[in-house]
Amino acid sequence: MPNFAYTARDAGGKSVSGTLSAGTIADVGRALRVEGKFPITVHPIDAAIHVGNGGIRVSKKEVIQISTQLAIMVETGVTILEALECVAAQSNKPKVKALVNDLAQQVQSGSDFSTALSKHPRSFPQLFLALIRASEKSGALPKMLMRANAYLRDEADISRKVKGAITYPAIMFAFAVSTTIFLLIFVLPKFTALYASKKAALPVPTQILMAISDVLIGHWYVIVPAVLGTVVLVWYCATRTASGRIAAHTLQLRVPLLGSMFRQMYVCRSLRMIGTMAASGVHLVDCVTTARDLCGNTHYRKLWADVEQQLHAGKQFSEPLFASWLMPRSVSQMLSSAEKSGKLAQVMETVAGSSEQELKERISELTRYIEPAMSVAMGCIIGWVTMALLLPVFTISRVMGQ
Repeated sequence: MPNFAYTARDAGGKSVSGTLSAGTIADVGRALRVEGKFPITVHPIDAAIHVGNGGIRVSKKEVIQISTQLAIMVETGVTILEALECVAAQSNKPKVKALVNDLAQQVQSGSDFSTALSKHPRSFPQLFLALIRASEKSGALPKMLMRANAYLRDEADISRKVKGAITYPAIMFAFAVSTTIFLLIFVLPKFTALYASKKAALPVPTQILMAISDVLIGHWYVIVPAVLGTVVLVWYCATRTASGRIAAHTLQLRVPLLGSMFRQMYVCRSLRMIGTMAASGVHLVDCVTTARDLCGNTHYRKLWADVEQQLHAGKQFSEPLFASWLMPRSVSQMLSSAEKSGKLAQVMETVAGSSEQELKERISELTRYIEPAMSVAMGCIIGWVTMALLLPVFTISRVMGQ
C-alpha cells in the first residue's frame, strides 16, 4: 500500500505529524480519527524520492525560498515545526515537499532543527548549519534565518553575475568557431570545384582556407576523437588531480580581465561568510574553518588554512593576509584596524558589501565592453573567411577578361 504523510491535531490541540500506510487519503483520515486525531493535511509520499546518506538535494533557489518562508513565519511567533508543516503543505514540488516533510518528522521526533538540516548536506551549506546551531544556543532563530537567507541571496546574485559575464563571450566564441567550421566543410568545397574548373591562380588566403578544409574533411575521424579526448583529459586533470587543480585555479586568478574579478569574488564571499558567522556568535576559528572548507579555489583555501593556523597559535587574524597576493592590501589594513578595535565582524560585513557592489559594477561594465568586442571579433573571423571565398571571383573575372 502507498505511504501518506499527514499533519493532524490531537485531542489537546497539539500539532502532530507522521506517516501511515493506507489505500487512499480517505482511509488515512478515518485511521487518524480512530486514534483521536483530527487531520489537517494528508498527501502521498513520492516513492521515487527517498532520503539517502546524502539526503535530498534541491536547488539553491528553492533553499532560499524555504528559508524565507520559515524566517517570516518564525518571526511572527509560529513554531519551527508548524512552519515546516505549512511549507510542506503549500509546496507543489515533490522534492521540496519530501525534504521539508523529512525535516518536520525529525523535529517532531525530538531532533534539533540543525541536526535535521545536517542530514541534507547537498541542500543546506555548512554556513547555514552553523548559523542555525548558533541560533539554537542564543534563542535568536528568526534573526539567524534572516541572516542566512540574506547571505544565500547575496552569494547567488554574485555567482549569477559572474557566470553571466563568462557565459556570453563563451557562447559568442563557440558560435564563431562553429560557423567557421560549417563554412570550411560544407561551403568551401563547392567553391573549390568551381575554382579548379577555371584553373585560376588562387590568392593566399583562399589557399590557406582550402588546406584547412581538406584537413577537416579528410581527417575528421582523427580530429574529432582527438579534440574530445583533449577536452576530457584537461577536465580530468583540472578536477581530479592536485597539480591540475592548482594549475586551473592559478589560471582562473591570473587570466586577463576575468582574473581580478574572480579574486574579488572569492574575497567577497569569504569575508561575507566569516563576518556573518562571527556576528552571529560563532567562534572566529570555526568561521575561518568553514570559509576554508567551502572555498572553491585551492589558493584561497590555503590562505584560510594559514589564517586558521595563526589563530590557533594565538596570533592576529590579519597577519597572513598582508603576506598574500590574494588579498588586497587595503582590505588587509582595514581588517587589521578592525581587529584592534574589536569590530572585526562588522567591518568584514561592511567590506564584503562594498566589494560586492563594486564587483557588480565591474561585471556590468565588463559585459558592456565584451559585447561589442566579441561582435567585432566574430565579424572579423567570418569576414576573413568570406573574403577568402570571394577573392578568387575577381581573379577569375580578370583571367576570363584576358
